[in-house]
Amino acid sequence: MTNKIYDVVQIGYGPVGQAMAALLGKTGQSVAVFERWPSTFSLPRAAAFDHEIMRVLQGIGCADKIEEKVVPFIRYHWVNAKREILLDLPYGGVAASGWENGYLMFQPDVEKALDEAARSYPNVELNLGWQAEEITEHEDHVEVTFRKGEIPEPGKWVATNETRTVRARYAVGADGANSFTRNKFDIKTKDLGFESEFLVVDIRPNDPQILYHLPEGYQVCDPARPTTVVSRLGNEHIRFEFMLLPGEKKEDMLDLEKIHELTKEWILPEEGTIIRKIVYRFNSNIAENWQNNRVFLIGDAAHVTPPFMGQGMCSGIRDAKNLAWKLDLVLRDKAEESLFESYQVERYDHCKTLINMAIELGKIICIPDEKEAEKRDQAFFSGNIPPFPEMPILTNGILHKNQNGEILSPTGELSLQDFVSYQGKTGRFDDIIGQGWTIISTKADPRDLLTNNQIALLEQIDVKIVHISNEENTDTVYDLNGKYAAYFNEKGLDAVIVRPDFYTFAGVPTLEELPGVVDDLLSQLHLKVSKELNV
Repeated sequence: MTNKIYDVVQIGYGPVGQAMAALLGKTGQSVAVFERWPSTFSLPRAAAFDHEIMRVLQGIGCADKIEEKVVPFIRYHWVNAKREILLDLPYGGVAASGWENGYLMFQPDVEKALDEAARSYPNVELNLGWQAEEITEHEDHVEVTFRKGEIPEPGKWVATNETRTVRARYAVGADGANSFTRNKFDIKTKDLGFESEFLVVDIRPNDPQILYHLPEGYQVCDPARPTTVVSRLGNEHIRFEFMLLPGEKKEDMLDLEKIHELTKEWILPEEGTIIRKIVYRFNSNIAENWQNNRVFLIGDAAHVTPPFMGQGMCSGIRDAKNLAWKLDLVLRDKAEESLFESYQVERYDHCKTLINMAIELGKIICIPDEKEAEKRDQAFFSGNIPPFPEMPILTNGILHKNQNGEILSPTGELSLQDFVSYQGKTGRFDDIIGQGWTIISTKADPRDLLTNNQIALLEQIDVKIVHISNEENTDTVYDLNGKYAAYFNEKGLDAVIVRPDFYTFAGVPTLEELPGVVDDLLSQLHLKVSKELNV
């Protein structure tokens, strides 16, 4: 064990762990990352992510590379056993975050870009091939002991006698659904009530044009065999998910003849190569506690969802973004550790809502009874169904409430990002102005309404104060497409305060109200620097 104390030691380096390492790396914190396997996984697991996650990837510098490899999710069809359309959902278009609403991916492409982003920060130390086997918490740091492993054959990890103990101020467990970190502290998980086995098959067609014969997402609601087809798993692959029926065995489903029988409706055996086949149990659970003193859980270590909303990896990256900005403030000695109390408060309900939404979709898709399926189909044909669920917003945590304790729109909603021009540069807002806490007004310079002490405090935590105008000049940020003006007019606002994770802390109807809202923000952040400035 060396004397060095890292800011963060991280256990796990899947896509959520990669995002976390890059996010912390960008803030300048020293991060020691340990992963059991000696290299990133070469096969896909997750299939989709959304515009909010692309904005996170934009912030760590890999969105452009990823955009070259992914496919916008444009159409989503549900069909019944007769292949009659139950639902034709237009899914495409640019969303609030300034990116396409959703994307389909070949996960290794995304992981490669995330890995390169994390490695670009000299303060991020990667240690691959090490498994965590002990965590000890102390008053001001944690110690984690790792054991080196060898891979004598693919998929087999064998421990060696070499160990290493690392000290850090905080530890993050990004180590998956079977999390060592979670189990070490005996953190219980709550079963949310959905479990089903699916055969997952990924195929690389010989002719990529096969990928264009179906909508990007194709849901077969057939009681004889509920099936999901993702026809554009990136640019070169197609995915099938077949629900196992009662009495079917895993080993029988993995038989090549069985797979060819199931996939022949869409692709013949000679038309492509199977790159992955696995029987996977879809679960739904959430950890009761996401923090144990100086140790935090993110991603599948904290929550597991069925795949029907495409939000598993997304939720984990949201965890990383939320926790990273809070760790940064505390590690820079700007905020008290009590700031961490908002982490689970903010992420738990958001995750649980998404998991429950996925479960409800799964219940509709996976009806095994023909009569019940017919009732479902008729409900779709008659239009007697609820609308497709909307994404949840933040409802708890560091958010502004009015005098009655209410959260009013757009508080808790994702903020707008569009193209702007400033000081000779043009691009998306985050690329030109930067990410982090931001105060934006389309009416005037917010500084004109704030006191010197307020501005000093905001500067201590790197809050960006921005006047966006529809007139191009050197003093203001130019609203290139007029979207900010339209947004502020639609919402009836003079200003907004945006959190580092892009959720809106507050919408401010008049600039005269801004100082009071800023005071509320400063009081909720548990800042240490307020004492230094006698505020």
